[in-house]
Amino acid sequence: MPNIYIENRDRWEQLSAVDYLGAFVNAWLAFNAWYRSAYNENQDRKIINEFKWQPSVVRSKIIPLLTASSEEAEQLRADVGLLHHRLENFHLHSGKDPNKERITLTNVYLRENVPTSQTTNIYGLTFEVSPGGAGVSPKQVTSKVSNRRGAVLLFFTQPSFDPAELEANADFQSNLNANQRGQLLALYRNVNPKIIGDLLTMGQLTPIKCGAHDFKCTPDELFAGFGEVIYLLRCCLFHGELVPSREASACYEPAYHIVRRFLQSIA
Repeated sequence: MPNIYIENRDRWEQLSAVDYLGAFVNAWLAFNAWYRSAYNENQDRKIINEFKWQPSVVRSKIIPLLTASSEEAEQLRADVGLLHHRLENFHLHSGKDPNKERITLTNVYLRENVPTSQTTNIYGLTFEVSPGGAGVSPKQVTSKVSNRRGAVLLFFTQPSFDPAELEANADFQSNLNANQRGQLLALYRNVNPKIIGDLLTMGQLTPIKCGAHDFKCTPDELFAGFGEVIYLLRCCLFHGELVPSREASACYEPAYHIVRRFLQSIA
């Protein structure tokens, strides 16, 4: 005879599980309604870029919590730490190839960059990386390496910033040694139209402790970072890119609580 109490337990356990995907959607829609009225931009991406760095009622209330010692502050930082932990242990992505990107706080888009030409002389070579230019697309990037005699070891023009494409270039691989390749890549990263950061290693001397994790960045950078990550989680879910699973839902649990914190700041 089946044990009805065990069956009841299993059913109640199933009912007790919180649907964090649905909860996140509802919270985001409320947040979306606020920022659509608070900002003049029409595109979500442009609004989020402004939200991450420009003054707002949300930002003015959240930023102090990242360094405060209150229970509310501790809970917010715990949610940020848990968000990082779960995204590191279960990879989620947003966008489609070739623009597909992993959602993570260790490689997160912070803000736009205005790139300028980069030049250095080292290892007996001249390294040059030039973005855009007169009569060409502003996204175009040209990399050049030449020796003292003016012989060109590498000349490579790309339609847009793409380090992987540069590294795959035949001259990059055959004409430069490991140190020279590293030098060129270091210059190349400086012309990235986007400032990308690893929030755990940004170099800030006094880290922000979020749960079990130390974020070596400023409060402004941390706010921009988890604001970006939450937006990407929204895109992943709303664009049908998410494959539903228990692990995926777990990533949305701390994200939901952070969006709820945004909403409480507005009230």
